Amino acid sequence: MQNISLKQLLMLAILLGCTLFTFAADKLALGKPLKVAIEFDTPPYVENHAKEGFEVEVIKRSLPMYSVTFVQLPWKKISEAIKDGVANVEANATEGVTHKNPDDYYYSKNYIGFVNSVISHKRKAYEIESVENLAEHKIIIWRGAHLSLGPEFNRITEALRANEKKSNNVKQTDAKKMYIEADDSPTQVKLFWGDPASVTIMDEAIFRELSVKLSDKQERSMEEVKFHKLHLPVTKFKMAFKDCKTRDDFNKGLKKICSSGEYAKLMEKYGIPPKANICE
Repeated sequence: MQNISLKQLLMLAILLGCTLFTFAADKLALGKPLKVAIEFDTPPYVENHAKEGFEVEVIKRSLPMYSVTFVQLPWKKISEAIKDGVANVEANATEGVTHKNPDDYYYSKNYIGFVNSVISHKRKAYEIESVENLAEHKIIIWRGAHLSLGPEFNRITEALRANEKKSNNVKQTDAKKMYIEADDSPTQVKLFWGDPASVTIMDEAIFRELSVKLSDKQERSMEEVKFHKLHLPVTKFKMAFKDCKTRDDFNKGLKKICSSGEYAKLMEKYGIPPKANICE
């Protein structure tokens, strides 16, 4: 009877040991948890509540040793996510611009680029051939865009931005404003379609996808808009990290998917234009 008990205890210990080993192995396979603050769904970059999309895949494949989850926030809130304890990492960061105290963050190499297009309502027949021409129109843009679209754009929109601040103080309606900074891409697209006199600047792929998604049962045709042949800088973004070790791991992973051609294949999969390739 005693021998049977000892055998049972031995078997129990073995089973328990295997269970603990399996649990530990599963935890290791899942990787270190990492929460990334990212924008709201912006196809084809972020889709299906940040479960899919080009940007989502680039981030995950660059961090294969981590268990990455996403928290979606407006642009202005992303840059506060680490400080507020909402996330360990912030997407869409610009070194020296995004944060008031940039030395508190660890920035990656550029991981994504947006090819910017100037878009207007075709029936207005606007002729926009230079950055200077933009000063004549109502511009709907993303928050802080003047810091990413080159010194010329920054200069010509300075007066518009100053007036925008004044209009905010007197609670002027969007209909009367000449320069509007949207909190996220869906809002930017909605504002553009809602104002037939407006001009917007954004990635063409994002504009096309969101125009269909946010149509509000009203058919949105690209025949209604004009994509102006005005060359603006590709907006490139980095990741901002809470610690340097994770940043270094991300850079290594990004370099790997670039050199293997995986990054280019993802671009092709999601229809991202070659000009946006940060690997080159």
